[in-house]
Amino acid sequence: MIRGLGRKPAPRLAPELDDTELGRVCRQLTGRGTARTLAAPIVERLLDNTGRDWDRRAHRLAALATVTRPGIQRSWAELRPDRPDAHTLFAWGVMARGARTHVHHGEFEQAFRACATAARLDPHDPNPWVVRLGLLRQWGRPRSEVFPVWREIVARDPWHREAHLQMYGYLSPRECGSLAQSIDFVDQVRATAPATAPTAGLPLLPLIDRYHTARSKGGVQALMADRLWSGYEATGILGPAQAAWPEAGHLPYAAAVADLNLLAYALCAAGEPARAAPVFGAIAGLVTPFPWGHDGRDSVLAFTAARRRADATS
Repeated sequence: MIRGLGRKPAPRLAPELDDTELGRVCRQLTGRGTARTLAAPIVERLLDNTGRDWDRRAHRLAALATVTRPGIQRSWAELRPDRPDAHTLFAWGVMARGARTHVHHGEFEQAFRACATAARLDPHDPNPWVVRLGLLRQWGRPRSEVFPVWREIVARDPWHREAHLQMYGYLSPRECGSLAQSIDFVDQVRATAPATAPTAGLPLLPLIDRYHTARSKGGVQALMADRLWSGYEATGILGPAQAAWPEAGHLPYAAAVADLNLLAYALCAAGEPARAAPVFGAIAGLVTPFPWGHDGRDSVLAFTAARRRADATS
């Protein structure tokens, strides 16, 4: 649930976003003296409370993979080999580290086997398949391996947010696809997904990526980058989102605040900070590293400066 408008809290990075239960567990796990055997029941209760809300479970797994040490992730899987989430968290931790730094090939293989174990223990859960997709993406594996995994995911959860982000990255020109393929993928999702599905923020990504690419090239392309936001595609995406998304409860999925960060950033990049003011209010100071931290900037400082401009013009 998205926080409503009101007094503006100090901006801060929060991997849990507005999931207060997840936030409490993250603070427990990052505090001093949290033994591995004590961490397991804390994590189990947190994930059990999601029921069959796969989107919420994925959000919690992603945050836990960020805040817990690899030793805790591995020991939970060893302590509870019957728990599919234990294997998924271990694999998610490997995937998260692989996105930041080099991970030994043997650990990737262990993560891949952990995904298979988790999928066997709970055949309904798409998240082991989502991690497998992410690992295949990091390896740059061919489509003959990636697309069967994609089909397994959408058969279980057709609008899984993390899966769509992974697939968009895989199909991008930076990785194993092209600009045309990534845009075609986003257009298909946009045409078929419900407006408030967890994929709602996906259409903003190619706009932001193209804006960043143009600015990074310098010269005329950098000078013309701002024109992207006045085009038919951008206005057709930003207008409806700005009108509806800031309303409390409009976006019902776990990572809605992350997509509000995308929208606030896009509106500011488009030179419309006044329209971003209610979006910043709905974000309630919960900052995401992307897109505010693009090109190594301090994401909290960038967010704070943009919010100040929005307040001054609204």
